[in-house]
Amino acid sequence: MGFKEKINALYQSLINLKVVKATAILAIITWISSIIIALIISQFDPAGPSFDPAGFNPAINYISDLGNQDLTPMPIIINYGMMNGSLLMIPTALYMKTILIGESSKRVQKILANLTVLFLLIAMGGLFLTGVLSEDVGEVWDQLFPIGIAWHDIVADFAFTFFMLSGILVSSQVIIFSNILEDNIGITNSTRVRISLAINTWILTPIFFAFFYTVPYLWYTDNFWTFLPFWQWAPFWEWLLMSSLTIWLVSAALLTVKQVNRELQK
Repeated sequence: MGFKEKINALYQSLINLKVVKATAILAIITWISSIIIALIISQFDPAGPSFDPAGFNPAINYISDLGNQDLTPMPIIINYGMMNGSLLMIPTALYMKTILIGESSKRVQKILANLTVLFLLIAMGGLFLTGVLSEDVGEVWDQLFPIGIAWHDIVADFAFTFFMLSGILVSSQVIIFSNILEDNIGITNSTRVRISLAINTWILTPIFFAFFYTVPYLWYTDNFWTFLPFWQWAPFWEWLLMSSLTIWLVSAALLTVKQVNRELQK
């Protein structure tokens, strides 16, 4: 078997209906449970050096702090959640092309579908590397391979940016091409789905993204909550951004499972 044949065989195994359904469900469970468990365990973090307050507070601690061994007893939970969650979402990302195109022969629809898959894969690569290059590991990489920008921040920015762009693309496509929700997925009351997706991906996510990347990016050691107004707390906006992106990814996974169930019943 040649290289192309092996790649095609791998691709076909990844988009197998049962594989897509199982990994989509596992991805949701893995990601959400890792956040919840990591948050609970982080509350047992004792007060540490450099003005580290005890316990984890989403208002003053960034999401990545859950993966920093200096700020939580078990950083491996969220880091593994990022890595495993991103890997489990790969079949869903690849299968999104089938859902978005369906039986359509429109060239624009095919281009947008392929672009969506590409953006999702880049985002998942960023999320995977965010778990690998956690805050503390990233600091070591910054010393070994200095590039002028923190390695952890770069991969996290890729994840945030491309997850947001993929959400905007999918929402745009389900609005422009009516066949996606009705014909491909089999949703009868599609108006509510379109409105919900549009509000989250077109409005809320870009707002949270804009605020997060424009407010002062300060560390908890700066005690920023003592001199900055609440709406300028970067961790707060990062958590809102992560929440809106999680809603988008869960929605994508559930829509995928619905479509797969429909195919399996045929």
